[in-house]
Amino acid sequence: MILGTCIGAGMLAIPIVSAHESFRFSALLLTVAWLCMTIGAFAVLEVNLWFKPGSNLITMAESTLGAWGKTVTSLLYLLLMYSLICAYLASASGVLQTIFKAVDWHVPRAFATIITLLLLGSIVCRGMGAVDMANRLFMGIKLTIFIFIAVALAPQIRIEKLYEGDFSIRNSAFIVMVTSFGYATILPTLREYLHSDRKALKFIVLAGSLVPFAIFLLWLCIVQGVLPRGGEHGLIAMAESSNSSSSLMLAITHAANNHWMKYIASMFVSVYVLTSFLSVSISLADFIADGLSKTKQGKDSVLIHALCFVPPLLIVLIKPGIFITALAYAGVWCIILLMILPLLMLYSGRYKHRLSDHHILPGGRWFLSVMLGIACAFLIMQFF
Repeated sequence: MILGTCIGAGMLAIPIVSAHESFRFSALLLTVAWLCMTIGAFAVLEVNLWFKPGSNLITMAESTLGAWGKTVTSLLYLLLMYSLICAYLASASGVLQTIFKAVDWHVPRAFATIITLLLLGSIVCRGMGAVDMANRLFMGIKLTIFIFIAVALAPQIRIEKLYEGDFSIRNSAFIVMVTSFGYATILPTLREYLHSDRKALKFIVLAGSLVPFAIFLLWLCIVQGVLPRGGEHGLIAMAESSNSSSSLMLAITHAANNHWMKYIASMFVSVYVLTSFLSVSISLADFIADGLSKTKQGKDSVLIHALCFVPPLLIVLIKPGIFITALAYAGVWCIILLMILPLLMLYSGRYKHRLSDHHILPGGRWFLSVMLGIACAFLIMQFF
C-alpha cells in the first residue's frame, strides 16, 4: 500500500522539476525529503497507536491539540487531496490528448479533460472494491514497465550528463519530492489492518519508504543521464510546458529509438497517473462522506462525488498546465499536515497529556523542537 501511494505521479514529476539541478544535488534533496517525511510518518504512527483502532488524523489532532487542531487538519486534508486530484487530472488529460493526436484525432484539451474524468471517476464511483482491483492490476503493470524502460535506457546513460546542472535550491523540486513521500495518511488504515503490531508497523514504514526512495533515485539517474537538459525537447523545456508528462513520454520514446517504446512509454505515463488519481479520489470521497454523515449511495453518492470532482475539474479546465504547480502546493500541505502537525501532536501527547512513555520515534523534547524548526523553515521557504 505504501508503494502504491508513493510510486505515482512523482515518478513523472521529479526528473522534470529537478531539471536545473545536478544529479548529486537532486539526490541530496531527495534524501532530505525522504528523511523528513519518514520522521513525520513515525510521528503519525506513534500518535495513532495512543488511540483505539480506526482513529484517524482528525481524531488524533482533536485529542492532542484541541478544536483548532481538528479544524486545521480537516482544512489541510481537503487542500492536499484537491491539489493532488488537480495534478493527476491535468497530467492524465494531457497524455490522453497526446494519444488522440497520435491517431490523427485532434481534440481540445478541455474535451480530453472531461473524458479523462468520466473514465476514471466511473471507477471511483463504483467503490473501494473496483479501485482496489484496479490498483492491484496496475501496480504489477507499473513495476513491469519501469523495469523494461530502465533496462532499455540504462545503456544510454552518459555520466557527464549527471554532472550538468547547478546546486541552487529551487523550492519546486524539493517540495514535489516531499509530496512523493506523502504516504502517512494511510498509516491509520495499515495500523488497523495489522492489528496494532508495533514491530510490523515500524518495519513497513521504514522498508516501505526505502523502496520507493531507491526507485526514485534510480529513475532520476536514468532520466538525467539520458535526456538532454536544454533544447526544445529537454527537461527544462518540459518543466515550463503545459504538457510536461506527455513531453516526457515523447522524449523517452525518442531516446530509446524503438518503435514499440512509443506504446510502452504511453502506458508508463498513463498507468502512473491513473493509480495515483484512483487512490486519492477514493480517499477524498470517503472523507467527504464521513464529514457530511452520508453514505455513498443514491442521491448522496451524486453529491459526494460532485464535491470530490467538480472543483478540481473547474481548476484544470481554467489552467490545464497545472500539473507541477498543483504538486508543489500539495507539498506545502504535506509539510504541514504530515510533518508539522504530527510533531506538534507528538510533543503535546508526550509532554502535556502524558499519553504514553513508549516511543516509536526516537528523541526527546530537543529533537522534536529541532525537527519542528526545520519543518517550519521548509514551509517559510515557499513564501520566498
